Amino acid sequence: MSYYLLMRKILLIVALVVVGCSPNDKPSDLPPLYPCTIVVTQDGSPLAEAAIELVPISPAEAKYRAASITGTDGKVSMTTYGFPGVPAGKYKVVISKNIQDDLVYADNPSTGQKEIVSFKKYRTVEPKYSSAERSPYEIEINGKGKKAKHVFDIGKTVKTLIP
Repeated sequence: MSYYLLMRKILLIVALVVVGCSPNDKPSDLPPLYPCTIVVTQDGSPLAEAAIELVPISPAEAKYRAASITGTDGKVSMTTYGFPGVPAGKYKVVISKNIQDDLVYADNPSTGQKEIVSFKKYRTVEPKYSSAERSPYEIEINGKGKKAKHVFDIGKTVKTLIP
């Protein structure tokens, strides 16, 4: 399974566990959701498989966080608890992407195939974008019928070891 699909499933499962519902049951207190598309580039190129989270600035709206993963074109249509769209409000945009590298393989005697026995995990986005407190990016969803589209460039690729 690709990292992209795995991250999408993890985000959906986390959202459903937090809400405590099945994929077809919309929480009764979930406000109306409005379309929101985000495009993320890094050094001018689309950033694929990045985790995007919209963190409400208002503590009263903190229950409703939208989260999604960018596609190969760096684009994502945001979802809230697995449902398309975002509640009206002001949000900090949190962008993160981690990769596994420095893979070490070994032969598995029972299968006769090589398997990964160790790896290192790296952050490829500057830490300031991965934190609601430090992210310079904010958006507002006004719910007035306009589809919100936002484009963010997060600068050069970094490769910082995550301990």
